[in-house]
Amino acid sequence: MYSLLIDTHDTKVSFVLYKDMKVLSFKDFESNMRHSEIAMPSLIDLLTEFKINPEDLGEILVNIGPGSFTGVRIGVVIAKTMAYTLNIPIKMINSIEMLFYSNDSKLGVYVSKEKNGYFVCEINSITDVDNIKYYSSKEYDEKYMGKDVYNDVLIDFEKIIKYASSKEYVNPHLVNPLYIKQIEVLK
Repeated sequence: MYSLLIDTHDTKVSFVLYKDMKVLSFKDFESNMRHSEIAMPSLIDLLTEFKINPEDLGEILVNIGPGSFTGVRIGVVIAKTMAYTLNIPIKMINSIEMLFYSNDSKLGVYVSKEKNGYFVCEINSITDVDNIKYYSSKEYDEKYMGKDVYNDVLIDFEKIIKYASSKEYVNPHLVNPLYIKQIEVLK
């Protein structure tokens, strides 16, 4: 069964095509805030390269954030639309889970930088992976400067796929971006 991971939470548009929990292809595109222009053509190119029709996908895994407000929304909309229209099962993962499970589930403080601050999750047990907070750069420096944090974890998609295999499928209508901070327009 072919499966697809969609990750648009950051400055890149990333797709991972895998089969039987083995990565077949990882495509990573720097978007320079052009996710909406890059995402669909890149996905079509990936599926075409492997001669896979979208309806051949057995499941979709989507990173729901936190991260770039617009980037996350683009990935979630693509995943939801494919899952709903093609009746493909869908699972969600957040960007901190991806760091944590790529780092062999080591307990500690996980940090994901964004343009004006940081998403931080203090993981003392596996149940903490959803307890994400946002700190401005100043707040982050005051609280975490000089402390040991995991902020440069290389994502290991094989580990992510293995972890995600235990996650439950969700109704596509319930897949929503994970917003932690208030968007600038509302401030």
